[in-house]
Amino acid sequence: MKKLIALTLAVLMLTTALVGCSKKVGTAASSAAASSSQKTQETSKAVSSETYYYICPLSNLEYWQAHKAGLEDACAELGVTPKFVGDDGLDADAMCAVIETALNDPNCSGIVMQANFADAYEPYVKDAKEKGIPVCYQTVDGVEGSERLCFLGTDYVQYGKIMMKQAAEAANGKGSVIYSNNLSAGSAAVEDITTGIHEEIKNWPDMKIAAEVDDASDAAVAATKISAALLANDGVSAVIGGQSVSAIGAVTAIKEAGMSGKVQVISIDRDSATLEAIQNGDIYSTVAGKQYTEVYYGVKLCYDYNHGAKNAFSDDDAAANLVIAPSYIDTGVLIINKDNVDKFVGFSYAKRG
Repeated sequence: MKKLIALTLAVLMLTTALVGCSKKVGTAASSAAASSSQKTQETSKAVSSETYYYICPLSNLEYWQAHKAGLEDACAELGVTPKFVGDDGLDADAMCAVIETALNDPNCSGIVMQANFADAYEPYVKDAKEKGIPVCYQTVDGVEGSERLCFLGTDYVQYGKIMMKQAAEAANGKGSVIYSNNLSAGSAAVEDITTGIHEEIKNWPDMKIAAEVDDASDAAVAATKISAALLANDGVSAVIGGQSVSAIGAVTAIKEAGMSGKVQVISIDRDSATLEAIQNGDIYSTVAGKQYTEVYYGVKLCYDYNHGAKNAFSDDDAAANLVIAPSYIDTGVLIINKDNVDKFVGFSYAKRG
């Protein structure tokens, strides 16, 4: 009888233990399922209609891939909508029309762009500020006293100076320089690069600018005009391409003239054709900005303007015309040459993992 009672108690205890384990397993499974459901909901959360624009000229150029990636990455992190728009040409009126369209978008919450036509853009920047839409300039800054929120980048005068220094290094500080760019565009960027080259060459007494050619942002035009300049001027030791297509045109002209190795080419930006030419020894170096960085943080500054602190400096910063954003951020430049070009070749913003 005692054995029967003991056996019955043992069975009851075992049953209770199993039921308890089952409850724990069930609770853990339910908790895991809830956690998974929550993560799924967070992942699939709808993107806000709050829209941040990047606006550019010559929008078909590979150059803008970094800008587009910076825009999209920043917007993805913030849960807002990116919009990359522009015009295929380099025309002030066409660009102003694009800006006006963006400002008329009721969801437009911020704009990042270059001040390619600073005087023409400023009325739109003022209009944006009145509407509560922040504008950040990158790479090319606006007019003095612009109503823009912030400028991010290294100004193009510095670009010009650095490019001239690279030309002097490549040519051992001697010889004449041909400078090619879209000189008739009326672009502030072109004007600033030209100014930087003119200022820096003063530091190289054995060098001079032999010719400046207007290439209309076309490699074929650049090749033709640089070829003529090479024939017309003795002692040319370097060609500075104010745009990547300018430098590619220079490579063609130098090869056709049988002067490869005698005339060095300095470029700007880091598109695939430029990097390949550096690998092949056709271009000495290129000066590239950190455009991804500029646009990425430009978007975040615009977002912070809309959502950040409103009384960082006073009881009402807006009424006092004060903003928490810095007015200028120097993002620096990259110099790419034969020593480091392999680190950049093959990288594509369009194919990033």
